[in-house]
Amino acid sequence: MAGQPSVPRRDLFGDIAVAKSLLTWAQVRDALKKQAQYRDMGIAIRVGEIATEMGLLSDVQCQDILHSQQERRRHTPAPAESAEFDLQEWEDDGEPYPLGRYLLEKRLGGVMGIVFRGKDSQTGQIVAVKVLPRTLAHDQGFVERFKREVRATGALEHPNIVKMYDSGVLEGVFYLATEFIDGESLSQRLKRQGLVPESDAFQIARDVARALQHAHARGVLHRDVKPENIMVAHSGAVKLADLGLAKFLSDAQRITADGIAVGTPHYISPEQARALKTTDHRSDLYSLGASLFHVTTGRLPYEGDNGAEVMKRHVFEAVPHPQSVRPELSAPMTDLILKLMEKDPANRFQTAQDLVDHLDRLVGSSQQTPLPSSAPPIRKSGFLPRKRFQEG
Repeated sequence: MAGQPSVPRRDLFGDIAVAKSLLTWAQVRDALKKQAQYRDMGIAIRVGEIATEMGLLSDVQCQDILHSQQERRRHTPAPAESAEFDLQEWEDDGEPYPLGRYLLEKRLGGVMGIVFRGKDSQTGQIVAVKVLPRTLAHDQGFVERFKREVRATGALEHPNIVKMYDSGVLEGVFYLATEFIDGESLSQRLKRQGLVPESDAFQIARDVARALQHAHARGVLHRDVKPENIMVAHSGAVKLADLGLAKFLSDAQRITADGIAVGTPHYISPEQARALKTTDHRSDLYSLGASLFHVTTGRLPYEGDNGAEVMKRHVFEAVPHPQSVRPELSAPMTDLILKLMEKDPANRFQTAQDLVDHLDRLVGSSQQTPLPSSAPPIRKSGFLPRKRFQEG
C-alpha cells in the first residue's frame, strides 16, 4: 500500500489492527519500535500489550485483534524455508560450523547476539564467539550496539573481566571472540545448588566490584550487571561478562532513546529505569546489590507481570528487607545489600573502589580468608521515602 510505513509482514497484529481501524500505521510503527527497545532489554512483550499499555487499545480490542490474528494464521500456509543458512538457526549436530579461523562447536545461548563455544583453528584455543545474526545485521541500530560492545570489551583488560581476543566481520557475520570461561554463571549456580553461601557471595561481590572499578575508571558503564553475567570458573575465578549494553560516559548520546530504559528489569537501578541523563557508575552498584539480594535470599527484589511493572517497583517501592525474606541472613550482608540498593545514588557507595575497600575489610585481603562472624553494620535502614526523588 503506497505511503504506509515499513512494518514486518510477519507481525499480523498491526495489519489487522489497521484493517479494523483500531490503530493507524503511525501507531503501529511506534508500538513496534517500542517492542524492539523492550526486546533489546531482554523483555519479550507482544505488540498488543504495548499498544494497550500506551493507551491505544482497550483490553477488549486487543483480544479481538488477537482472535483475528489466530484465525488468519490458521488459514495461512507456512512460508517456504529459506535456502540461506543462518547461524541463528544452527544447532549443534556434531559438525562444527566454520567461521573464518573459528570452528563453532556448540551454541551456548544468547538473545540479541548468539554465543557459541568454538575453537581457534590456528592456535587450538577454546574461545567464546558471539555473533550478530544476519536477521539483525540489516538493522543499523543493532549493528551500532554490537560495535559498541566490541569497543567496550576491547577497552578493558582486567583479571575479573572476560578478555577480548578478536573481532570483525566474516561472511557477512559480525563476530566477537572472547575468553571462554570453563564454569557457570552465578544464575546457573543458583539454579543448581540453591542459595549462594554468604562467604562466597561476599568474595564474588568483591571481584565484581574490582571489575567495575576498572571499567568505570575507563569511562565504561556496564548497565547489565546480573547473576547471568557473572561467571564463576571451576578454578574459582570470577569474571564479569557481556558488555552488550555497555555505554561510554564520553558518548554524546543520552543513556537511552525515546525514554526507554536499557537494562534487565529485575536488576535495574531506579535512575536507569527512568532513563535519566544523570545515570552514572553508581547504577552498576545498585544492580550488583539486586543480584546479591537474589542469590543470597533466593528471591528477586521485585516481581511483576511484565518488565514495565518491575521497573516501576524499583523506582517507587522501598527495597524489601532481605531478612524479611531470609531471617538467617547476616547483618553485614543485609546492610551491604540495602546500601547498594539505595534509591538515591548519593546514599550508595560512591565508587566501586569504595565498595572494594569495604569488602576487603569484611573478607580480608585473601579470598581464602573466612567471613568474620560479626562486623559493624553499614546502616540501619535501607528504606528511602518516596518524596526523596522526583520523576525525571
